[in-house]
Amino acid sequence: MNSVNSANDISINQSRTVIYNYHYEKQTITTSTEENIDDNLPCPYQGLYHFNPENSEYFFGREIFIEELYQYTETRNFIPVLGASGSGKSSVILAGLVPKLVKAGHWQFTHFRPGTDPFYALAQSLVPLYEPNLDRTDSIAQARKLSGYFQDNTVPLSDVFATIQHNNPNYRTLLIADQFEELYTLCNDEATRHKFLDILLQTFQTFSEQSSLSTVLVTTMRADFLGNVLAYPPLADVLRQDVKIRSMNVEELRDVIEKPAQKLKVNFEAGLVERILDDVGKQPGNLPLLEFALTELWKRRQGRQLTHKAYEEIGEVSGALTGYADDKFSKLKPEEKERVRRIFIQLVQPGAGTEDTRRIATKTDLNESNWDLVKQLADARLVVTSRGGTENNTEQETVEVVHEALIRNWGQLREWMEVDREFRSWQEQLRSAKKQWEENNQDKGSLLRGAALLKAEEKLQERPEDLEAERQFIEESIEERDRRIQAEAEQKQQLDQAREEALAASQAREAQQKQANKKLRIGAIFLGVVSIVAIGAAIWARNQTVRAENQTKQAQLNLADSHARTSMALLRDAKNLDAFVEAIRAGKILQKYKAKDPQVLGALLGNIQEGRERNRLLGHDDLVNSVSISNDGKTIVSGSFDKTIKVWNLETGELIHTLTGHDERVLSVNISNDGKTIVSGSDDKTIKVWNLETGKLIHILTGHDSPVDGVSISNDSKTIVSGSWDNTIKVWNLETGELIRTLTGHDEYVSSVSISNDGKTIVSGSWDNTIKVWNLETGAEIRTLTGHDDLVNSVSISNDGKTIVSGSHDNTIKVWNLETGAEIRTLTGHDDLVNSVSISNDGKTIVSGSHDNTIKVWNLETGELIRTLTGHDEFVYSVSISNDSKTIVSGSWDNTIKVWNLETGADLRTLKGHDDFVSSLSISKDGKTKTIVSGSFDNTIKVWNLETGAELRTLTGHDAPVDSVSISNDGKTIVSGSLDNTIKVWNLETGDEIRTLTGHYNSGRSLSISNDGNTIISDHGDGTIKVWNLKTGELIRTLTGHDDSGRNFSISISNDGKTIVSSNFDIKVWNLETPDTEPLTLKGRNDDLVRSISISNDGKTIVSGGEDGTIKVWNLETPDAELLTLKGHDYYVSSLSISNDSKTIVSGSLDNTIKVWNLETGELI
Repeated sequence: MNSVNSANDISINQSRTVIYNYHYEKQTITTSTEENIDDNLPCPYQGLYHFNPENSEYFFGREIFIEELYQYTETRNFIPVLGASGSGKSSVILAGLVPKLVKAGHWQFTHFRPGTDPFYALAQSLVPLYEPNLDRTDSIAQARKLSGYFQDNTVPLSDVFATIQHNNPNYRTLLIADQFEELYTLCNDEATRHKFLDILLQTFQTFSEQSSLSTVLVTTMRADFLGNVLAYPPLADVLRQDVKIRSMNVEELRDVIEKPAQKLKVNFEAGLVERILDDVGKQPGNLPLLEFALTELWKRRQGRQLTHKAYEEIGEVSGALTGYADDKFSKLKPEEKERVRRIFIQLVQPGAGTEDTRRIATKTDLNESNWDLVKQLADARLVVTSRGGTENNTEQETVEVVHEALIRNWGQLREWMEVDREFRSWQEQLRSAKKQWEENNQDKGSLLRGAALLKAEEKLQERPEDLEAERQFIEESIEERDRRIQAEAEQKQQLDQAREEALAASQAREAQQKQANKKLRIGAIFLGVVSIVAIGAAIWARNQTVRAENQTKQAQLNLADSHARTSMALLRDAKNLDAFVEAIRAGKILQKYKAKDPQVLGALLGNIQEGRERNRLLGHDDLVNSVSISNDGKTIVSGSFDKTIKVWNLETGELIHTLTGHDERVLSVNISNDGKTIVSGSDDKTIKVWNLETGKLIHILTGHDSPVDGVSISNDSKTIVSGSWDNTIKVWNLETGELIRTLTGHDEYVSSVSISNDGKTIVSGSWDNTIKVWNLETGAEIRTLTGHDDLVNSVSISNDGKTIVSGSHDNTIKVWNLETGAEIRTLTGHDDLVNSVSISNDGKTIVSGSHDNTIKVWNLETGELIRTLTGHDEFVYSVSISNDSKTIVSGSWDNTIKVWNLETGADLRTLKGHDDFVSSLSISKDGKTKTIVSGSFDNTIKVWNLETGAELRTLTGHDAPVDSVSISNDGKTIVSGSLDNTIKVWNLETGDEIRTLTGHYNSGRSLSISNDGNTIISDHGDGTIKVWNLKTGELIRTLTGHDDSGRNFSISISNDGKTIVSSNFDIKVWNLETPDTEPLTLKGRNDDLVRSISISNDGKTIVSGGEDGTIKVWNLETPDAELLTLKGHDYYVSSLSISNDSKTIVSGSLDNTIKVWNLETGELI
């Protein structure tokens, strides 16, 4: 094989387009492996590498799309490009758009990938334009500084772009953010991710408002991360105008195959191009496999011809990559094979609801002793190495898999990942903990402890080679634990010594007492003297007693620590019961002496305590900020940062209503005493009053100038009190919504309010560290309670009106006498700030929720800690106790609501729903099964009881998000379509998979079943519709007529099986009896995308859901104008279903709600 190495430094190749911060790969230009062929022709195909400006002359097939992107640079400053893995996103930008802009002139380019630290990656890409004359070392240091400035907003990003524009006033800048999904795969800190997105989006939003096009941001992202994007509304809003890379048609694929070879006057043997086209199909993910196969084929060319024989030798399109990788692997020695396995599993980021992705690993990650093998793999073109600056002002060598196609298609690597998936997922969590330790200057408090350390110690013994980079972190954690154990051993010695001293003191005291008594009996003559001696002896004995008691107390506390350490050792040996007994012994000692929990005991009890949640309610798409339980104990109401309020059945966990209407996060919710009304406070500065039974909005109360953080309803359900960040408290008439009065006096945000049971008193907690007591009737301030050392987050009044409980940022809970304002006691035990407190109706119990992720249950009268409930993965932000004082409900920033048994803490059950948004639903029409079927981006289909909401079964089998489901008319069959490009047929009753239909080259986003259960209609992704035989899976016919620029978003078939309705930018009605005739087109949607469509059972009515959130109703007898337009959804209407009697519409939307409508009137039911 003849080869030429291309240079890797821009300065060496002056003709190379300069893209700052982009590393041109050092590529081997392959000529031919055949004997007697030495024409030195470079290979025009790129294998698994993407194309770049240097080889753009060989990049074909995307000319139309590149022109579209070019036009967007004249009208937009943010161009998000979305496409499947392997669809050529990076190549389109680097080898398509960039060369076109170079030709146009006056453009400069810079490039970054978000990686683990997106702020630093962005800064690194901007420094060469921001300060162009720095050497490499200074550039790295400047990037580090700039990264910090972006994070704390010292230097706004817009100012940096302004300086760049000033440096080159005649040039526009293209900022390329490649592999944007790395924000979700490699950046594990959600707060960092959101902050980065906020800064980036706000900057370019400002540019847009100013009509400034001097800087254009183009991002490339995999389509399977769309679910992650939609979970963050600011990014979801921007991506409404994304630019999707569609599948290539046959002619474009032909250009990809033929034209690069034609440029070098090399031909394909007759029929070979058609053969390759048949093999590749139209799956966008097959493009890397095609390009790799063509590269291998080029090596085996015969002179100026590519042959069938050579194509068969490489294993054709489907086998070329696998065969190549297997061949390279087979030639390694056994010891090298094991090292290669360890290398490759470190180069894969395990997917969480998405496909596995590539991970950039450093030389340290892989152990430097393995770097010789890394170089061999790089020479074999299976991995790519690079060198770049880091935050530590040093350069590190890095490596990554050459393309994710290798992860998807090489069977050996998939097998390794299946075996090591659990380990790799755990290792990524360990790396996050290590990173936090490093960011905290290696503080001992950030080291591993308890069960986490035990697991790390075990893994280090099992797999030392895979944990070389984490070894120091684990070993220092072990050393710190051993140091504590040694200290405890010394304390035990002190305990033994204290016992001996206490015993000696006691014996001395007894002996002295005996001596004193003996002297008393000598006689009255010596009474005065003896009395003096006796008093002196008593004083001495008392001093000895106090000293002995103190020594005993300290010895006992040391003994408690010893019990705790023994418990931890027993846990390590899996002797859980013995460990629990030891922990109880330690706890009893601490209770006896009313001592603070030692840190080690707190950590131990956190692992083995008995309290657990009874129910887990999943459904909110963002953190749960507030919860409330109805007086009858049957209903829970939760408020979330996802802007919704959800109403749940406490007994079954069933979701009853989702209330939408707030424009910002919901901060507080409360249920009236009579169980009829919900009141909610929001970031949008309003209070909303809702009917609990129907979910309808009754009033909107406006008047606060800042977010409403607390709401409370009086016992007679007539008055609302609200507390706001505008430092005021407002009193409202619940029935009329009228503002009665405003109370002022706090100097900071009012975070919590509570009304006494008799309706006479308001108590408010504020971020000015105080609690104020007010007369509700007059608004007069009665008193101010001070004592907390930090912000007051929550207040609660006992049922008898005598006691106030407050929770604070100072990690404590305080109990106060409401009448006098005196502080009764302070409860300590939480390791972080206290967010919420509640008093049980019987006045015996306090429940608190904290930033330490726990709920604590306390005895109100004594202040004793009864139990700690753990189970939430994030801050516990709200707690509530049922009216019968038996149940606790907690809301957390882990997006869940948990229901607990207050008395026992017993774990009864966990209710779970979909783990990602619901993309499609269907209602059974047979009148017997009474079933809802839902498809979700969590890759599953769920079957639910329509009447009770109970989950009946979960169907798994799809390898990617499910975006369409349908139930046959007889209620026996489910059909599902997925982004894994398959349609599956299921038995509804058993959940068994019957068959899989393949042949689509786009997702089965839209599908429908005919009334007789014989036919499936599905979207084919290129504007066509396919008709299938449901029983055999055979393709019957293909209907064409829609614009082929994109997919059909929805299709539906009439009850008699004669009519099909389909949609993309228009709605078409097809007659299946005369499939060759032109379809009827319905007007009224203009340029709005029609996302969902359904036809009524009687075949007379069509209902369509649009991207604008509206639903339109049409009569097929008068198709020129719609009958009704239904408004209520805030985002795409993604799914529609019409009831069997044609009276009701059910709609599902990407605003995460399901709405039920009256079809005749258009009213929301």
